[in-house]
Amino acid sequence: MQKIFFFLYLFFLKIALIGQAPITLNNSNMPGANDTLRYTNAQINSVGNYTQTGVNFNWNFSNLVTINQGVRSFKNAFQTPYSFYFLALNEYGEKIADTLGAGPITITNFWNYYRKQTSPVNAFIADGSGMTFSSIPVPSYFSDKDELYIFPMSYPKYDSTTFKFSTITTSLIPITFSKKGYRVTKVDGWGKIITPFDTANCIRLITTQYSKDTIKTNFGGFSFPIGFNNFQRSYQWFTLNSKIPFLEVTGNLVGNNFTVNLVRYRGYKKMIGPPPPPPPPIDTSIEDLNNSNYLSIYPNPVKDKLWISDFVLNKFIIEIFDISGQLIKKQSIESSDLNRFIDVSEFNNGFYQLKISQNQKVNWFNFIKTN
Repeated sequence: MQKIFFFLYLFFLKIALIGQAPITLNNSNMPGANDTLRYTNAQINSVGNYTQTGVNFNWNFSNLVTINQGVRSFKNAFQTPYSFYFLALNEYGEKIADTLGAGPITITNFWNYYRKQTSPVNAFIADGSGMTFSSIPVPSYFSDKDELYIFPMSYPKYDSTTFKFSTITTSLIPITFSKKGYRVTKVDGWGKIITPFDTANCIRLITTQYSKDTIKTNFGGFSFPIGFNNFQRSYQWFTLNSKIPFLEVTGNLVGNNFTVNLVRYRGYKKMIGPPPPPPPPIDTSIEDLNNSNYLSIYPNPVKDKLWISDFVLNKFIIEIFDISGQLIKKQSIESSDLNRFIDVSEFNNGFYQLKISQNQKVNWFNFIKTN
């Protein structure tokens, strides 16, 4: 009888240990054709302690406060506008924006492309981008692919890979962008995660991009390259069914200082009845500003005055950060002011982030300062 109880004890102990084992992700757990993946952006100050981790750990982010909600949609590359340029199997496109930039540097119909590959390494990679400039389709590629996730991915795991990307160089396009660097990914924990959407078993990983980015403008036969470091870190929790991070905390990394600029979790907050539809896309092109109901900035790139346009009578708090994440300017603007602009004429040429706060709502914009 004692032997029977002993073996039963071992059996149930084994079952318990199996139930607590970390999950393992493969390419099948990544986005694919016709996946429509809903997400919710949350207030940064509501995330709590996102750095803690461990084995069989419980992460509780149930108090995240919603800002807005949206959808990431993935299409088979053959169903996208740039299918001719991205013909590989297991290639998927995601539309990022209808319009980027303004004036002579306006890009439309911008898509990112990803691929599930098995050789030379089993990975989910960033393959390139498609965009349109002056009605001309412009494909751009990673000459050294960015392996976003390498499989199988479970706890523990450490990967380091390189990448290199550049838009095409042609006299028809007045600006080119390139980036070169490496990515470090570490799976440092596993357990259970709770968000306002759901509770699930997960693994936790930290992925860090160390990149040197260069923007080169070409006007009148003259070239003006602007180079800067772009170090980005993302804490991510993945589940077997989320396909995109179940939760991600992303921001800029300068030395050992990490500044969060995005907190986003998979799904919509659970409620009675169906979830609300996703918000419509925001088009910030100059031509559409007068008809927009959304907060916008223009022009971009900017030489001296960066204007703010909206139709809500409220007070804005403006903060501008350089590429290192350092706050370099702060001011307040009343919506009723006639001169709703920020003077950036004394800024060095380069890439900046603009934060606009209205009560509990926060909007982030990127802009380029040029001469």
